[in-house]
This record gives sequence, C-alpha cells and structure tokens, in this order.
Amino acid sequence: MKVTVEHIALIHAKNLDADRHVELPEGASVKDLLDRIGIEPEHQKAVVSFINKEKAKRSHTLQEGDAVFLSLAIGGG
Repeated sequence: MKVTVEHIALIHAKNLDADRHVELPEGASVKDLLDRIGIEPEHQKAVVSFINKEKAKRSHTLQEGDAVFLSLAIGGG
C-alpha cells in the first residue's frame, strides 16, 4: 500500500524520497512507517502523527492512500 508523508522541518526522515510517497505492507502501523523512513527509535516518542488530519497513536493501522503528517510534541507553561 502507498501513503503520503509530510513532516515539519525538525524531523529528520532519512529514507523519505522527494515524492513523499512510502510503500508499506498491508497492515502496517505508524510505528512501521517511522521505522521505514528512518526515524530513530529513541526519537519516535517525541513524534506526533496525524492521519488524514486526525491525531493517531503509533499503533494505528494505516490504509491505502492515507495522508500522514508528522510533527513534534510541544510543551509550554
């Protein structure tokens, strides 16, 4: 299946091509996507994912054609 990935500039996705499309096996999760595009496991905890504009957990199962946006958790006081 193919998904489209966008992310903020601070996320270093080492294995994401310029076309932003990622091919994954059926049943792949957001965690599988993060692994595939080269985000280090220790950094994955700080990544917030949105699937089709809805916040999703790393365990969320992706579907063909999903639009994935990756951001970083932001805190403040």
